[in-house]
Amino acid sequence: MEGINIVKICDNNLILEINYLSSELKEKIKDNLVEICHGEYGLASSSKHMSLNGTITELSSRITEDKTKRVGIVGELLLNVVIREFSNMRIISPFFNIEDRSFKKGFDIISIDHNKKIWLIESKAGEQGNCKTSTDKLCERLMEAKNDLSRRLKENSSQLWLNAIKTVHSSLVENDEKKTIMNILENNSNSSKINDKNVILGGTVFCVVQQKINSKK
Repeated sequence: MEGINIVKICDNNLILEINYLSSELKEKIKDNLVEICHGEYGLASSSKHMSLNGTITELSSRITEDKTKRVGIVGELLLNVVIREFSNMRIISPFFNIEDRSFKKGFDIISIDHNKKIWLIESKAGEQGNCKTSTDKLCERLMEAKNDLSRRLKENSSQLWLNAIKTVHSSLVENDEKKTIMNILENNSNSSKINDKNVILGGTVFCVVQQKINSKK
């Protein structure tokens, strides 16, 4: 995609550089914004709140003055876009928190692959700040994502999974496939282990273009 360079791609990780918001990337965001924010249900809905204009208005209201939160929102939005563009996974959770305008209380993103396996995706974003390199910041963000997700899974909180089930349920249209997906998610929630879950850690660093990510690290 114009404006995005693939630095490294292998079985376990993908490094992308978004050098600028190209017309192609902007169009991709526009074309997918309703589905990203509301899920597949948004595409089938005739509600004005789930129209493109309604979605843009709602998204604007959720981008707060708090810079840290704003960076997190944009980072997760970009992660939503690149997962759709550069993987064969299908995202089955909405970007918007269905209860209010605060951050989601469950998993950041939930997806399903072609083998019908559920993937839990944790997103952490930040500016380079005091870190010497963008690589250092990325490593810090990924470690934070790992620790945060591990902690929540170890808590064996029913509320965590209830939130996940409700968000996926609100995202999908009613059909037999939805029932299958909900059953798979329910099965995932029955275990309090962390080593039997499929997890993706997403780190986004905002920095000058000249800062290159060290793929070995």
